[in-house]
Amino acid sequence: MTDRIHPIGHATLEARDDIDVVVAEDSSPETLARLIPGVHGIAVRTAILTEDLLALSDDLEVVSRHGVGCDNIAVEYMTSRQIPVCIAAGANARCVAEHTMTMMLSLARDMTAQTQAVRDGRWDRRNEFSAKDLYRSKVLIVGYGRIGRLLAPLCKAFGMDVVVADIALDRDLAAQQGVRAVEDFRPELADADFVSLHVPLDATTHHLIGPDELAAMKDGVILINNARGGVVDEAALAAALDSGKVAGAGVDVFSDEPPTADHPLVRHPRTVLAPHNGAASALSLEAAARMTAQNILDTFDGVLKDEMIFNLAGLRQGG
Repeated sequence: MTDRIHPIGHATLEARDDIDVVVAEDSSPETLARLIPGVHGIAVRTAILTEDLLALSDDLEVVSRHGVGCDNIAVEYMTSRQIPVCIAAGANARCVAEHTMTMMLSLARDMTAQTQAVRDGRWDRRNEFSAKDLYRSKVLIVGYGRIGRLLAPLCKAFGMDVVVADIALDRDLAAQQGVRAVEDFRPELADADFVSLHVPLDATTHHLIGPDELAAMKDGVILINNARGGVVDEAALAAALDSGKVAGAGVDVFSDEPPTADHPLVRHPRTVLAPHNGAASALSLEAAARMTAQNILDTFDGVLKDEMIFNLAGLRQGG
């Protein structure tokens, strides 16, 4: 185990008398290089698992991620060895959807500035603030996967006009939820009041939101990125905030984490920030830990579910 997780995850593994559990004292490359040789499974949360590290164990059978994003794992290398990379599918989706609503509401109400006004004794500023209504506003949800599918009905409950975009759409579910579904999000940018990103980070989504996309957005748009930092061109977003094109941005993830104190999004007054913990509610942390451990056990026992395998398509092609 490269990182400490909820005790239920440890207990699930340690309950088996045929498994020895080794918990890394830290997740530095030096420590992991010392511990990985000979292991059959790796449970990972935030540690970086490079090809060089993973190659240290000839006995490796599975890497199980405490979450759903796998950009900290050398997935292609794992696939080349026909080893599954597992995810805690669905464990934290609702938590991230709620986190997104929290940011959306905070930015729409300019809660950071209002809080500061009260702290500064500036009650006289109360009429300077004008809330942006969620009701009758258009929200564009880019990524209609596990999180997007939970976020859409939450937005609907606020009376928002919901548009979901994905290259692999579940149109039946969209129809059931009463939301409009499109494959290309770009034509929807011009009149979206809120844009929320929920896509994985890969070569096709790196800087998915860049200068052109920001320029195409409606003046005063609110942008939420609870996906991965590299999905957004952060310098371009900072410039759009400076110009007022983007009225506010909710940012849980950064290209380099942690960001520096002088990062333009960190110091910007119209951002609401979180330290990449949108999935860190009590229920989701417990569920993710349990699922992380269970995926390892299921691999050892030969009963691993397909929906838990991040690199399933690659494994099938190789097989």
